[in-house]
Amino acid sequence: MNDKNQPPSPPTPEKAERLQAPVQIKEPLSFSVLLNALLKRPRDLIHTIQSSDQLPWLPLIMISSLCLTLFGIVVGSFSGGEQFWAAPLKILLGLSFGALICLPSLYIFACLAGLNVRFLTIIALLLCSISLLSLLLVGFAPVVWLFSTSSNSISFFGFLCIALWTICLTFGFKLLSRCATSLGVSKSSHLKVWMLVFTLVTLQLPTTLRPIIGTSDKLLNFSEKKFFLTHWLEQLGTPTPQNDRSADLN
Repeated sequence: MNDKNQPPSPPTPEKAERLQAPVQIKEPLSFSVLLNALLKRPRDLIHTIQSSDQLPWLPLIMISSLCLTLFGIVVGSFSGGEQFWAAPLKILLGLSFGALICLPSLYIFACLAGLNVRFLTIIALLLCSISLLSLLLVGFAPVVWLFSTSSNSISFFGFLCIALWTICLTFGFKLLSRCATSLGVSKSSHLKVWMLVFTLVTLQLPTTLRPIIGTSDKLLNFSEKKFFLTHWLEQLGTPTPQNDRSADLN
């Protein structure tokens, strides 16, 4: 049978989404509309912000802050005490600082990738990606809470949090990549380099702001500078008593 007579295979959902032009959201970008758009219509959301020249920065920051605070409280419940407020504060401030210092490089790499958009749109891309990341972290919060109350292994709990962070970060990057493609990016390799840099930044900051998991005699350890891989390997090689949650992992 001649393959030329075969009808073309239907496009995959992701390919069909790329072929479909984004649609401007008609409703006001309220809190509930933003939540729905982040999960279901991220390309439409970025297109709406780009077209209307209005960034709903306050609702996006509120979504991210609330979700990161709730996730941080659950992480802090592993050790309790001051970690109930210190862990969410460090996670919130750490990610905010990381996003702020990586924003200029995102704009530069986006321009090198072929995007011809305003700086406001780049801010929207980053805010939406972080908001989705935060929403996914809250979705995993019950899993983190289960292991925080049933396990004494700080190494395993630290690995669990890092693994979930990496998964959520991947989905945030996917949103950024899909929206950048719809805006006309021509060289995705530039954005992939930035994603690698941002990943390294978000992994180094918990080590700089440690302890986030576990406790220590110091609230912050700025005087002891360590690369995050070196710190992790040291903690994995340190024997911890079965019922001791006071070790300093992150």
